[in-house]
Amino acid sequence: MSDMALNTAALPGDAGVQTLRAQAAEVFARTGLPGRRDEDWKYTDISRISATLGEAWWSPTPSELSETDFSGIEGLDAYRIVFVGGEFLPEQSDIPEGVTLQSLSALLADDADERSHCLFRLDESAPLFNGFLAANSALASDGLCACIGANVKLDKPLYMVHIGNSTSHILNGLMLGQGAEATLIEHFVGGDSNSAGLNNIATYLRLGENAGLTHYRLQMEGTKQFHIGRVEVKQASNSRYTLHAVEIGASLSRADIVVNLAETGASCDLNGLFVASGRQHIDHHTRIDHNAPYCRSRESYRTVLDGRAHAVFNGKIVVAEGAVKTDSAQSNGNLLLSRNAEIDTKPELEIYNDDVKCAHGVTVGQLDEDQLFYLKSRGLSEEEARQLLTFAFADEVLVGMDSKLIRRFIEQAAFSKLPNMSDLEGFLE
Repeated sequence: MSDMALNTAALPGDAGVQTLRAQAAEVFARTGLPGRRDEDWKYTDISRISATLGEAWWSPTPSELSETDFSGIEGLDAYRIVFVGGEFLPEQSDIPEGVTLQSLSALLADDADERSHCLFRLDESAPLFNGFLAANSALASDGLCACIGANVKLDKPLYMVHIGNSTSHILNGLMLGQGAEATLIEHFVGGDSNSAGLNNIATYLRLGENAGLTHYRLQMEGTKQFHIGRVEVKQASNSRYTLHAVEIGASLSRADIVVNLAETGASCDLNGLFVASGRQHIDHHTRIDHNAPYCRSRESYRTVLDGRAHAVFNGKIVVAEGAVKTDSAQSNGNLLLSRNAEIDTKPELEIYNDDVKCAHGVTVGQLDEDQLFYLKSRGLSEEEARQLLTFAFADEVLVGMDSKLIRRFIEQAAFSKLPNMSDLEGFLE
């Protein structure tokens, strides 16, 4: 996969953008894609992408789906932004007041002030940089470019839906001005059909002073789809970022979450839930850089695996010299429902000063026999006891969601794929 040349000639953009695309293609040709000899990819074998999609795995393909194939989160009142097969559909989208929003393709078409160039950054020294990111910069033809003005507080979420069972490269940028507040929902869906594809997406988020963003990232793609994602966040002083990352779809998915607490008083909360079965493979690498004093971070990930599913979690927290009074905690819990399921987990702390408070913890195991015995002694059947304990374990990471509607939607979608968990009504009261 690593020795293929990327053809960027037909992609949109002025001379400056084309130069950036060519530079990204050169980086890709030089570095190639990550392999299992790379420390950050040693547990994720991406060869199944080319085995399924062929040697021209990166080539954009048309989606067999349309916006009519997806109804969304029932009852959700939101500003809807729709992409099908990687292409923005303005006629299906709703833009709120106080938000400057333009598709990447439209921005590239009339790039008089070179605003789009800020999205095509390619820093090989950036944390978790890899060839997929270079391919994204070289091949992205559409995405979302949005700016939420200072002190604008959106009354409804931005609901960005990506529909398709195709190959696409998408590049998003969202900036929140000083004091702005918003909720962003990224929802990736694709039908179970004979078509397979790759969704290679990068999302750059910038939070101004005292800004707040709640970010739901819901990966629920089809069983033959591949998903490679990156979320990069930079936070100004006293800004607040909360991520709820849910991974239940795709054959193989990988997401890198990189957060830069760049100024004093910034804080972030990263929450993740993986639910996988069959031969699914899910990989999340997170990195939080505490680069300023008095910053706070919390990280909680839960994994439920059945069948021969394999998950990878690597959470790294770096406290820079001078980032005094850092307050950071990380937790990763993993539940294996099958003897053939596998988890590779690695929490990391890298601290360069003494005046900090940092902690991390990991658990891996199966359902507790004592807890099962206790529940059965109270009248529950073996199956009911297993359902209740599985649900309670995973749901602990979802209870912090502000939206009860989204939480219930995730619970139903996640647990319905596990054996004997299709009827959840008793738990969802």
